[in-house]
Amino acid sequence: MLEILPLILLALPILFQLLLGTKTIYKPAPLKFSSVSWISFVSYILFSFIAYYIVDYNFSKQYEQYPNPIRCGMPLLGIVMASFFLLFILILIIVSQFLIKRRRENKSKNV
Repeated sequence: MLEILPLILLALPILFQLLLGTKTIYKPAPLKFSSVSWISFVSYILFSFIAYYIVDYNFSKQYEQYPNPIRCGMPLLGIVMASFFLLFILILIIVSQFLIKRRRENKSKNV
């Protein structure tokens, strides 16, 4: 379970933003769009640190059985780069949803 958990943790804020962000744009919701965006952004930062430490823990357990292991840091770099890439995707989703929301508000004011 610890092998797939970092990927799930990185995907959860993106799915949260997609689902609740879209809901706040098109339907009345208890949360505002800005609070949904901040929650997803802050939780993504928190979950990316947790995912990094889970991956580090997995690799330390894997190399624990050898007396003098030579440990490669590439998987850790991979999770860091995946975190930056998915953060960029999250920011793109937030910006596109914000532009859609603003366009809908302008259309409703003009009508």
